[in-house]
Amino acid sequence: MTTTTTTTTLERRRRRRRRAHRARSFASSLAMALACARASEARATVVRQVAVASRDGFKLGFGSCNKPWQDMSLWEDVADEAPDAFAWLGDAVYADIRTKTRDGHRGREYRGEAFHEAAFHQVKEYEPYARLRATSDVIGTWDDHDYGYNNVGKDWAHKDFAKRAFLDFLDEPIDSERRTRDGGVYDAVDYVNPDGRRVRVVLLDLRWDMEEGDDAREGTLMSEAQWSWLRDVLSSEPRADLTAIGSSIQVLEAGYLMLQGIARFSEPARMVAEGLESWTRTPSQQRRLMDTITASNASVVFMSGDVHHGQIAVEPPGCFLPYKTMDATASGFTHTPFREAPEPLATFFKYANPLYYRSWILPAYDRFTDINYGELNVNWKTDVVELSIKTTGRRTMLKESAGLAELTRDPSLSEEDYDLTHCHPVLSMSFERRRTRVLLFFAWCLCIYVSYIVVPLASAYALGASIRRKAKKD
Repeated sequence: MTTTTTTTTLERRRRRRRRAHRARSFASSLAMALACARASEARATVVRQVAVASRDGFKLGFGSCNKPWQDMSLWEDVADEAPDAFAWLGDAVYADIRTKTRDGHRGREYRGEAFHEAAFHQVKEYEPYARLRATSDVIGTWDDHDYGYNNVGKDWAHKDFAKRAFLDFLDEPIDSERRTRDGGVYDAVDYVNPDGRRVRVVLLDLRWDMEEGDDAREGTLMSEAQWSWLRDVLSSEPRADLTAIGSSIQVLEAGYLMLQGIARFSEPARMVAEGLESWTRTPSQQRRLMDTITASNASVVFMSGDVHHGQIAVEPPGCFLPYKTMDATASGFTHTPFREAPEPLATFFKYANPLYYRSWILPAYDRFTDINYGELNVNWKTDVVELSIKTTGRRTMLKESAGLAELTRDPSLSEEDYDLTHCHPVLSMSFERRRTRVLLFFAWCLCIYVSYIVVPLASAYALGASIRRKAKKD
């Protein structure tokens, strides 16, 4: 009887998953069809090509979150890497600053267009970054702070100025389509070696047409025009051996969910939970992204920024894509929450804060907590793709690799095999379990911080006692 009941329950679950998958596929197909209709008169997408000298491989640097008034010395390491290209993934500058009123309320203030433009010039003229520009093809997209203001989107009053200033910062040609089209700063570039091996870097714009959701509806990240462009770029001939999609926000992680459990008890946790952006906050948009990639048969890896830590999220075939899914987050050229803490806390955190938050203590994926930048390396001899997060001294802190064969559709997967239930650890957790895990995480951090205070004090006390005993004997 038990076996029969279990089999029936499993079959019902499979049927529900099949129906859910068909519904998602239908919705995604309908959205794509509408995009096609609206873009039917548009001309074919042409991807700019840049020649790469090496036959053996290709190196792409990437990163985000750079405050030009803080220590920018990490750029020395990025320049020393001498990548073939470098991609900004948002917040190349911060045009807004935190403010505090006399009554203690915290907020933000846009510093104005003159400050905004001057910040871009300050980064551009910084010697290590200028050295990188001289040796590498620098491309990029923006996020909220170099767009102008924290989490702002479609209705930003200074968006036209911001677009001009950002494209000037990237040395975009005056007559380029990117400047003249009615839309954001999304872009695609092909890097081609002498043998025709090709890496396509696709940079999404998640600010220009972004609309926040509410309790009644889900938000949107891109316009239909950009969705149509993305579909065309992914399938554009000649086909790329590898496509790297740059997103200014994380594609797989759902950090905001971990903080929601304690948001009602902590104002800082509530603010972070409400303000932390990711594709997981808009599940239908995330599913549409994955469906668009799957339909194109492109071999894709993701790069992202925004969150002021380094991370590489990895999920197996059948969770998001029909092959291994990787999202490398490089965020924090100049700052992290611990480096920006007031003194003497910042100095204390420099020595006491763990360099890693492992997934066993804070799901879903390992985090590197100090300043960092990212690298994508493609070895054409072995057809291996490697994503890494690096820090001061060009040290590799996180790394994940995959053969190009692992980034193609798994023929053994059927429609009913697509199921997130046992994939993303945070999405599958109950609210109560997430709250328990995040409380355990903070308790773990507190134990570490206390040990850095208690152990030196205890050692000093023991040393003093030993000296006193020796003095008495003498």
